[in-house]
Amino acid sequence: MIENAEKRLFEYISKSEMVISLEGLEEVKHFYEHGEYEMSFEGLVIEFMRINVYPTDFNFSDWKQLALDYGLHNNSVFDGDFWNKFYRWGKSYPKI
Repeated sequence: MIENAEKRLFEYISKSEMVISLEGLEEVKHFYEHGEYEMSFEGLVIEFMRINVYPTDFNFSDWKQLALDYGLHNNSVFDGDFWNKFYRWGKSYPKI
């Protein structure tokens, strides 16, 4: 399951390259390249929340599962309230 999670994270990062800031993207990639996948994912989400944008083809269920896979519902690195903010952000995605 973890290998699949890493592949999904890489896909999410790749699709985000033209959306989030170069500085944010570099940090996200740095953590990914050093095997800190939960930090990479948390940073990626924080970048999207910061600019109030959603990824292309966003599916909150998929993103939520990845956050759960990385244990971000119990422990985060950058924001102690990450899970609540992430959940509100994901649930606020406009359904067309």
